[in-house]
This record gives sequence, C-alpha cells and structure tokens, in this order.
Amino acid sequence: MAAISISTCPIDMSFDLDEALTLPQDPSHCNIATPDNLVVDLPTVDTTAVPATAASTDVCSVCMECFRPGEGGKQVPCGHVYHQACIAEWSVHHNSCPLCRCTIFQGCQN
Repeated sequence: MAAISISTCPIDMSFDLDEALTLPQDPSHCNIATPDNLVVDLPTVDTTAVPATAASTDVCSVCMECFRPGEGGKQVPCGHVYHQACIAEWSVHHNSCPLCRCTIFQGCQN
C-alpha cells in the first residue's frame, strides 16, 4: 500500500475549503438586489407553443426539469426560457443567460 504524502506547500497548508465556499462574492460586481421583481417583468411564454427549433426547449436548463403543461416559463432577452424561480435564483449571482451568457438585465454587469 502506498503511503499518503502530506504536502508542505504553503498554499496547500493555508487553503480552507469551508472558508472558500462561504466567502462573499467580489463586491466590485453588481448583485441584482431584487431579481424576483425583475424576473416578473420578463415575458411569460407558453412552453408548449414554442417550436422545437426555437432557442427554447421543453426543459429548464437551470434545474433540468421539464415544464409542466400550462406552466409557462420566463423568456430572457436572448430567447431562452426558464422556470421563474430558477432564473430568479440564477440571477442573484449571474446577470447572464445560463446557456449563451447574454446579459439578462441591462444596467448591471456581473
């Protein structure tokens, strides 16, 4: 059985995964304060009426769940469609489409 070597590299000894995962985001970026209010203003589309060749599909690319019949989804400016709750949560940290990275909300670049 091979012996496990312990690294003596200073960077390895000072790295704390728990701390890294809980650090706040870079404050120089603009977090969207109220994504729910902004997402509500996005157009709602009937996902069953969107052609299969369009930018949208019948699956939300954030949660990878299918849209339920009659549920509708929120369409971002580039044309992709997501569940309202999914794109609201995504937009708390990212102001870009999860698929193509186009800006969702103008006036905030994060």
